[in-house]
Amino acid sequence: MRRAEAGATGPLWIAAAEQTGGRGRSGRHWTSPPGNLYASLILTYPRLLPTVAQLSLVAGLAAHDAVARLAPTVPLQLKWPNDVLAGGAKLAGILIEGRANKDGTAHNVVVGIGINLAHHPELPDRRAASLANFGVASDPRQALGHLSASFQSWHDLWAQGEGLAAIRGGWLERGTRIGTPVTVHAGAEHLEGRFLGLDEVGAMLLGLPNGNQRRITFGDVHIAAPSGAGG
Repeated sequence: MRRAEAGATGPLWIAAAEQTGGRGRSGRHWTSPPGNLYASLILTYPRLLPTVAQLSLVAGLAAHDAVARLAPTVPLQLKWPNDVLAGGAKLAGILIEGRANKDGTAHNVVVGIGINLAHHPELPDRRAASLANFGVASDPRQALGHLSASFQSWHDLWAQGEGLAAIRGGWLERGTRIGTPVTVHAGAEHLEGRFLGLDEVGAMLLGLPNGNQRRITFGDVHIAAPSGAGG
């Protein structure tokens, strides 16, 4: 974001070999040793888009498809809105920030994407994995090339008339199966239910035990582990 505030305009990819101040969702510290992909994409729009939150789905699709190019035999799945899971463990995460420039003439969005290629962190509340755990050796530069191409393809589809319909369909093909038990931590709320898909603007639909349906626009989603499975 500092580059954008200094006048850099997008689309512009910035990658790091490692990070000393990496951040995850909700400001969590994120370890970033060499060997993984740490990339941020600056996007510049002439105004604040009311649909900018949908970039989370776009970025998730891009990261998923980039990893699929690197490791076509690894079982991948998207978890709302944009985590990429490999064998049920977190392989990639995305953080999106937006801010108007100083004179208000444009709105910058920074899409930060981290993909665990060689290493993975130990997380207190979920399993994590790297492609190395699946016997896949990957080069961060090659991964960035796939990510850049995939993001451009999905972003163009989203921005040039197809809108969310194509993004929603692509996400559901790659995402959590309908009916899967999930829990959601949204602020002070803790909700349990079943994943029922995405609504027309990309929010998650949660089926509650009482038969009602809840629309989720933010929060940490956890997929229930199968019976007998760990983490």
